[in-house]
Amino acid sequence: MFKTSQYLTIGFCFTLCLTQKTDLHAQSLSFSDAYNKMYQDNNSLKAINKQNEATKYISKSLIGLRFPSVNAYAIGMVFDRKLDLSFNDWRNGLAGFLNIPDASALGDWKVPVGKKEMAFAGFNALWPIFTGGKISAAIKAGQIETEIAKKDIESTENRLISELAQRYFQVKLADEALVVHQGVLEGMKKHLYNATKLEENGIIAPSEKLVAEVAVSEANRELQSADKNTKLARTALANTLDADQITGNLTTAFFTNITLFSLDAYKQAALKNYPELNKLLLQKDLADQAIKAKKSMYYPEVAAFGQTTLLHNDPLGFGILEHSNQRPWVVGVGITYNIFNGMKSRNELKAAVSTREAVDFLEAKAQKDVTTFVENLYFEVQKSQEEVSNLQVQEKLATELVRARNRAFSEGLATSTDVVDAENALSVVKLLILNAKYLYITSLAGLLEFTGQSKDFLNYTN
Repeated sequence: MFKTSQYLTIGFCFTLCLTQKTDLHAQSLSFSDAYNKMYQDNNSLKAINKQNEATKYISKSLIGLRFPSVNAYAIGMVFDRKLDLSFNDWRNGLAGFLNIPDASALGDWKVPVGKKEMAFAGFNALWPIFTGGKISAAIKAGQIETEIAKKDIESTENRLISELAQRYFQVKLADEALVVHQGVLEGMKKHLYNATKLEENGIIAPSEKLVAEVAVSEANRELQSADKNTKLARTALANTLDADQITGNLTTAFFTNITLFSLDAYKQAALKNYPELNKLLLQKDLADQAIKAKKSMYYPEVAAFGQTTLLHNDPLGFGILEHSNQRPWVVGVGITYNIFNGMKSRNELKAAVSTREAVDFLEAKAQKDVTTFVENLYFEVQKSQEEVSNLQVQEKLATELVRARNRAFSEGLATSTDVVDAENALSVVKLLILNAKYLYITSLAGLLEFTGQSKDFLNYTN
């Protein structure tokens, strides 16, 4: 006898969420409704949007490099003695030269330099005028990082649409498979009833009834397994939607009637629109900016500076700060040029160039991989569509075979095994049709994801 569990394998995986979720009890849920729910509540989307927000602020902060930085400062110091310069040795020498016996008659030749306690407060400013292109490269790199963050959002949204398609229609697959198994059980019970009547009338042997009893038991076991699969599928979908559980009916039906464009059209769309490939192009631009930043180390840096002291306690001598109401200031332009840093600049530039070349190789490899994935998914969609059409023909034949076997059994022209085999064969074909429809859906969602057209999947479900 055939076992339908040998013909259908459904993978179910789910992660338990620890955050507060929403119940979707006994609500009809279309795919569009599920998408809207996911778009509003999915934590992955929320996280990637916050990361994009952070990248925007970082990019804006880099613009500040073009402007002067103005700082307030305050300094307070206490020395162990007053600061002065002693010229008494010169005084003593002059006294000896002039034959003055007491050098102190010339006075004390100590000149005060500063007070024991000093305090300053004021402002200083620094404005980079020329950095060899370092600031421009940093600002441009920040803008590129913002574009990469946008592509991350697009990639995440497309991936989640594919994930939602997989889990939503996984529930549909499990629900409809459950209906098939329920039908098999009902058919087997009906056959057991007929076999019991025929055995009581002595038309068939007791072994024929035993075959029917075993078939009922097997159908019941497979029904229980299918019921568990349904619960697991709904748990996985609830996780994607950030809901506690989903108990309502899913109203969007399987579809296999989408007219595909040519394979070449999808390949070209993938090379142009796939976010991960777009990110590699942006990574090339980012590497170019890194090269510019490293080249700037071979240029001098020019900056304007200024400083003023607004508050002080007359700490200096020589008439520099004689009164507390004086406001000394200074402005100027400075230039620095690195002459030697141990070949650091040269090696860092070579590293940046190597990184740029590595991105070129990664882009070429990624383009080949993506076009290969697109081709595989394209043919998988076509294959699934063809399987559905062919299996539907087999379903008609299997249905007729069940009718004929049941009639023949009632007339004593067929065995119980013949009836059970016919029922199982019909259920196998029905499950294979469901599986082919599911593969069609998931392959189509994957194809649209790689070509950057995942939003079109929403239109197909409507």
